[in-house]
Amino acid sequence: MSNSTSLAGKAWQEVVQLHEFFFSWLRGEAPAGDFSRAEAAIGKDFRMISPDGTIDESAAVIGWIRGAHGSRPAPFTMSVKDPRTIWASESAVLLEYTEQQYRDGKATSRRSTALFLANPAAPCGVEWRHLQETWMDA
Repeated sequence: MSNSTSLAGKAWQEVVQLHEFFFSWLRGEAPAGDFSRAEAAIGKDFRMISPDGTIDESAAVIGWIRGAHGSRPAPFTMSVKDPRTIWASESAVLLEYTEQQYRDGKATSRRSTALFLANPAAPCGVEWRHLQETWMDA
């Protein structure tokens, strides 16, 4: 992975930090009123295609996450790994990574491809613009 000052490096840093936030949020460890980090990172034109093919826009994704506070107590786990830059310019980067979760006695993996746009106001200097997730064999 590129160094953290490159756009790809910032995008990977964003993936790691937002997933750390999600983990803490879903476990109920993050304060329920402290959601600004996620809102600042997810662009207003964000679009997500989940592994089952459902398409959600920014407001729906943020609403779901906000409402899921504390919904996945221990032994829930979440991790991201294997970053790969697919394409990058000075203002955008397409990144691929793997997300693994363990919940309800089951481990799952999904390969994600995410498009980030440079945004100096976002926590890591990039905002999420598009995300597509695909189930992987466990």
